[in-house]
Amino acid sequence: MLILPRSCFFHVPKTGGTWAKRAIIEAGIPGREFTIDGDPHIGLKDCPEPHKFKFAFVRHPLSLYRSYWQCKMTYGWDPKNPMDMECKSDKFHVFVENILRKYPGIYTKFFFDVVGRGEERIEFIGKYENLPDDLITALKLAGEDFSEAKIRNLPPINVSDHQRFPAIFPRELEEEVKRVEREIITTFYSS
Repeated sequence: MLILPRSCFFHVPKTGGTWAKRAIIEAGIPGREFTIDGDPHIGLKDCPEPHKFKFAFVRHPLSLYRSYWQCKMTYGWDPKNPMDMECKSDKFHVFVENILRKYPGIYTKFFFDVVGRGEERIEFIGKYENLPDDLITALKLAGEDFSEAKIRNLPPINVSDHQRFPAIFPRELEEEVKRVEREIITTFYSS
């Protein structure tokens, strides 16, 4: 979590959070990192400043699964992460099958643990697919003072090797991911 003067940014993994944090700092907003036992992925229930405007980003589950696997193949699997150790594979479809068997719906569960549900949900959830514009919208809604141009001009960072590690869903796995992660899809991607 990044705590800003008027807001808190909740970093949901693989939703552009590393870029968003850098963009916030580059845009001139002072912020401090808040972690619990070194984990920057803090949920709403652990927010140290619940009175501030809160925002995060969501990513379509199919894109998120691809990105997660490509990231791990590019930068390495985390030996301290049980899911990584139980599900890792150098074949994308095997990784997805492992996730579906051992951790069905993990993204949806984790996402809503971070951002909350219903009336207890954070104030703004932008989309990874519209990251610069939605970050600017969130910061304006929060009343932060910043340079919009700095955000718009920041290139992508933390990019995986998509060429070397193509992540193509077999049709049946794509449908199963859509089924188990349907709450994210229907809540944010139904139109």
